Amino acid sequence: MKPKIIRSENLKEEAYGDTKVTTIINSEEWPLSVAKVRKTGDDIKAGHDPSDTVYYVLEGEGVCVINGEEHKIKKGDCVVYPKGTKYKHLKGLVLLAISVPRFSRDKRVYVE
Repeated sequence: MKPKIIRSENLKEEAYGDTKVTTIINSEEWPLSVAKVRKTGDDIKAGHDPSDTVYYVLEGEGVCVINGEEHKIKKGDCVVYPKGTKYKHLKGLVLLAISVPRFSRDKRVYVE
């Protein structure tokens, strides 16, 4: 791996329903992925990933549902999900997501 600067003006937000994602790092060159995730509504399916994922709340306050239990979270909080944890985040949150190994939308399993 070589040092790299990723310029924000080169990043694009993609829409996946009520989830908007700006991928920052997600290439085979790196063993992890980093993305900004913005929740704009509550039409979110719970799922789990084959990655360990850390979410840091950049903006807002809202609810995360972990294995069916609701938890209020706010700016500055950090939520850690070991791989296989069933979770979802509801509207009002902007999150920094870091996944190891790197996130793959094709490998995500939705459970509701």
